[in-house]
Amino acid sequence: MQVTSLRTHAAGPHLSARIGLGILAALALMLCVPELISLWPLWRSDPSLSHGPFVPLIVCSLLWMRKSELRQWRAATPQGLIGLALCGCLYVAAVWADIDFLKPLSLIGMLIAGVWFLGGVKKLVASAGALGLLVFMIPWPTTLIERISFPLQLTSSAFGALFAGILGVPIRREGVNIFVLPAAGGKPIYSIVVAQQCSGLTSLTVLLLVGYLTAYFTPIAARWRVALVASVVPLALLANSLRLTFILFAGAHGSPSLAKWVHDHEGPVLILFCSLGLMGLRQALISWLTPDSED
Repeated sequence: MQVTSLRTHAAGPHLSARIGLGILAALALMLCVPELISLWPLWRSDPSLSHGPFVPLIVCSLLWMRKSELRQWRAATPQGLIGLALCGCLYVAAVWADIDFLKPLSLIGMLIAGVWFLGGVKKLVASAGALGLLVFMIPWPTTLIERISFPLQLTSSAFGALFAGILGVPIRREGVNIFVLPAAGGKPIYSIVVAQQCSGLTSLTVLLLVGYLTAYFTPIAARWRVALVASVVPLALLANSLRLTFILFAGAHGSPSLAKWVHDHEGPVLILFCSLGLMGLRQALISWLTPDSED
């Protein structure tokens, strides 16, 4: 009878903890589901966010892979409660001010702070990498897009014109306007305008997601993981510049319809090659930073 009593008393707090976690999970879903519904039209209309519906599934898969580290929650911390309160206030302010990107961002902060509060530092370390991936499913602030899109347009057009000139295409560039000239001179036979949609933001967003996942599965120090993700920026610029080069080459030696076909279909191919380059850089970092077994 004494053994049975001990088991009953031990199961009581364990059951209460499960009920509490279930209630918190239900409250989190009540907050997150409306935001996911509001993001759905953006995921369908914005090419740079077309991967959005898959991000929560990837996050759940990453957390499931580390389920052995996320089983027992017995190390709550007051710092996590403070972070949860601050992120909650930020969410209320975002709803009041109707700031679209800040609402899901503050919810992600609440999820991370909630894990910190309920599970302590160990659970935070085990889940923060996966939960951080949720950032890639929300739109960028409009102000940020306006600040970086035009420099990206200028950089991509400059390198695109440079690479096309190296290939022998007579080029004249005026800002974001690029003209293909006939061999004998005269009026341009083909021209493109590197608009904001062609600045490389779409490929940059997708490649940042790929870079984050690559760094997540790379067994190196945190600073090198950050450097691996940062290498996505020049890779995206290179990809967009090569994309413009192929379009100009098709317009010069083919036809405008061929150039348009290249414009509409080469983006995924270049992202694939950039991803392969990212994998090569990952392998180089592992080989360089991992000491030989003989040493």
